[in-house]
Amino acid sequence: MKITKVLSFVALAMALPSMVQAQDLMAREAKADFLLKSSNVTKIINQAKANEEITYAKNIYGNHWNNDGVNVYKGMAKPEELVINLKDFSMPIKSRIVTSKYGYRPRFRRVHYGLDINGCTGDTIYAAFAGKVRVRKYDAKGFGYYIVLRHDNGLETVYGHLSKQLVNVNQEVKSGQPIGLCGNTGHSFGSHLHFETRVLGEAIDPALMFDIAAADMKADTYTYRSSGSHKATAAVAEPVLAQTKPAAAPAAATAAQPVQETAAAPQPKAEKHSAKSSHSTKAKAQSKVHKVQKGETLYSIARKHNTTVAEICKRNRIKENSTLRQGQSLTVK
Repeated sequence: MKITKVLSFVALAMALPSMVQAQDLMAREAKADFLLKSSNVTKIINQAKANEEITYAKNIYGNHWNNDGVNVYKGMAKPEELVINLKDFSMPIKSRIVTSKYGYRPRFRRVHYGLDINGCTGDTIYAAFAGKVRVRKYDAKGFGYYIVLRHDNGLETVYGHLSKQLVNVNQEVKSGQPIGLCGNTGHSFGSHLHFETRVLGEAIDPALMFDIAAADMKADTYTYRSSGSHKATAAVAEPVLAQTKPAAAPAAATAAQPVQETAAAPQPKAEKHSAKSSHSTKAKAQSKVHKVQKGETLYSIARKHNTTVAEICKRNRIKENSTLRQGQSLTVK
């Protein structure tokens, strides 16, 4: 009897490792199965969100797909309200220096419909969001070589004065994908990127959505309203920012824009952009002189004084390819 109990105990002891291994295997399989199911659920949810955004944009633009120019939506009804998801944002250029803001320019008597961001010819330009290339054109009197992307969040973004276009019409692009190279083409006074954000052709100040200096979005979403009242909002917060209209803008600045913005269009005039910032009367009265140091260039001097090469050349009546002498005095502001 004792021998039988001993044998049974020995058999049980020998079987225990196998039982433990089997339980561990079952537990691992159960965990793997759970993770797989969780992953599939996450993929389904993400895909559903992506499909929802695509449907969102299609509901706004319908089947209207025109490769002719920036604003080709004359007569189309705008949504009363559109919540734009900004989480996919990528900086369109590595530079964080804005040389000209959105708004009315008294000097040129026209509205500047975007931001001019400093850059050198050849710097890479990136897609701000995932989307599709709607326009790839050249406009000698305005944007130069430029690209327009339509995004699933409802926005369209414009990239002007490029030296080279790296994508083709109807091509799908990802957020942060290179689409062109910075340049000085078209009506421009120095290498820079002209960057616009639009909904159905209506320009919106990019600074309401993005903090270029911080290379980030200002909130998770941005609420567009066709009445002209726009706001940026955090994901779980109340509206935190209201749009302000460009100061002293004439009535023509807020009127409906033409189908194609060219020099021939009566109002507003062609999108002729400059990398120079507008200076107030007070600023003009205060001049600032820089003495050229060894190894300095017009570009490095412009960066140091937060101005442009074109502005320095104009103030000193020199050309961009002029040779600088050590100790030479240049008026920079």
